[in-house]
Amino acid sequence: MLINISAGGALIETGHRLLPGSNVDLILERTPHRASVRGRVLRCTVVRLHSASICYRGAIGFDRSLPWFVEHERADMAQQVV
Repeated sequence: MLINISAGGALIETGHRLLPGSNVDLILERTPHRASVRGRVLRCTVVRLHSASICYRGAIGFDRSLPWFVEHERADMAQQVV
């Protein structure tokens, strides 16, 4: 589950343990955009424990900025200049 996202990274919750320093590939979709982005696990903690499962929260730093955030930032800057 996606908790928060920016052009440079994401905070996610998952049932899979994320090892800090490891590389991950995320596929992100936001209509009409879809992007596959590579990143590195920056940190990971346990946020919930149940008798049959564990939920982790991990921070991922992207290797490159997500294109739709870059487009949005450019549009915002252009509106401020006008």
